[in-house]
Amino acid sequence: MVFTIGRTQVPLEVKDIDLPDMYRQIDEAISQSPRYIADYEEKISLAKRTLEASTDEQRLMQLMEISRMYESFCGDSAQVYTERALEQALQDGYSEIEGECMARLAYLCTFLGSQTESLTLLGRMNPHALSKEALITYYRAYMMVYSNLSSNTQLQQMRQEFGELYACYMDSLLMAAPEGSEMYCRHREPQLVDEGRLEEALKMNTQRLNMTSIGSHANAIVCYSRYTIYREMGDMEMAKYWLCCSALDDVRNAVLDQMSLISLAELLDAEGDTERASRYISFTWECNRRYSPRMRSWQIAPLLTAIEQSYEAKIQRKSRILTIWGGVVTVLSVFFVVGLFCLFRQRGQLKAARQQLEDTNKHLVDTNSKLKWMNDWANKCNAEWQAENKKLKEKIHETNQ
Repeated sequence: MVFTIGRTQVPLEVKDIDLPDMYRQIDEAISQSPRYIADYEEKISLAKRTLEASTDEQRLMQLMEISRMYESFCGDSAQVYTERALEQALQDGYSEIEGECMARLAYLCTFLGSQTESLTLLGRMNPHALSKEALITYYRAYMMVYSNLSSNTQLQQMRQEFGELYACYMDSLLMAAPEGSEMYCRHREPQLVDEGRLEEALKMNTQRLNMTSIGSHANAIVCYSRYTIYREMGDMEMAKYWLCCSALDDVRNAVLDQMSLISLAELLDAEGDTERASRYISFTWECNRRYSPRMRSWQIAPLLTAIEQSYEAKIQRKSRILTIWGGVVTVLSVFFVVGLFCLFRQRGQLKAARQQLEDTNKHLVDTNSKLKWMNDWANKCNAEWQAENKKLKEKIHETNQ
C-alpha cells in the first residue's frame, strides 16, 4: 500500500505500514522521556534567565512566550505566567495585549477544568475591543467551556442548550479566523468529519500538514486530527499509523498533556494488547500528574482503571494457566521419578541376575573342566582295560592249545 501526502512541497510516502516498529519507537521514546523533559526544562530555564535580563518593553513578550512554552508542559505554570503577563500589560497600559492575556487566561482556565473562573473572566471582556488574535482565543475559550459543560451535564435540556452555544461560538470563530489559516482549518475540519465529508476533511488536513514541521508538537496535533479522519473512514491501519506519529511527536517534544497516547492505549486495550496499553496509560497518568493534577484526570482515571483491571485479569489467566501447567509438570515429574526409581531398581535386579549368571557360568566351566578330566581318565582306563583283556584272551588261547 502506498499513501502520499504533501509536506513542505516534498512528498511523504507511507509504504508497508509497520505498526510493531512504530510501537517499538514509542517504547524507546518513553524510555528516553526523562531526557526529553530535562532538555525542555533547560529551554524554559534559559527563557526565564532571559526574562530576568529583559527590559520593560521586552518583559511582556517574554512572559507570553514562557506561558506558551508551558502550555503543553505544565498547565498551572502556563496559567501563572499568563497572569503575570496580564499584570504587566495592565501596568504598562497595553490594552490590546491586556485583552489577549485575559482571553488566553480564560482559555487556560477552561482547559484546566476551571469553568467558573473562565466564564467570570470572559464575562468581563468586551469582544468588540479585542484584537483579531485575542478574539479567536476568546471564542475558543467559550467553545471549550460549553463543550465541557455539555459533556458533563446529566440534564438533556441543558446538554442541548450548551451544544447550541458551542455551535454559535464555533461559527463566530470560523468567521473571525482567516479562511485557510491553521486555526480555521483546525476547527472546520471536525465539522467536515461530522458532516460525512471525509475526503474534504482529509484534503484540509493535508494543507495543515504542509504548514507544520515534521516532528514538531504542531505536527502531532495535525496527525491526531488525521487519525480521527481515517478512523471515520474505517481504515484503522492508517488511523493507527497517524495516531502513533502523533504520540511519538508528543513524547519526543516533552508534551505532558498526552491525548494521543491515551487514545492509542484505549485502542490497544480493545485489541487485547493489554500489557502495552497498561504501560502507555500509566505513562500518560504520570505525565498528567506533572502537567496538572486536575487536567484529564476524569478522562484518564476510568480508562486507567479499566486497562489495569483488564491487564490484571490477563495476568490472572496466565497465572492460572501456569498453575495448571505447574500441576501437570509436577505430576509428570512424579511419574518421572517413579519411573527412574523402577528403572534403577530393575537395573539393580538385572545386575544381580547378571552376576549370578556369571557365577553359574563360571561354575559350569569348572564342572565341564572336571568332567572332561574324568572323561579323559575313563577313556584311559578303558584303553588299559581293553589292552589287559586282549592279553588275557591271548593267554587263554595259548593254554587251550
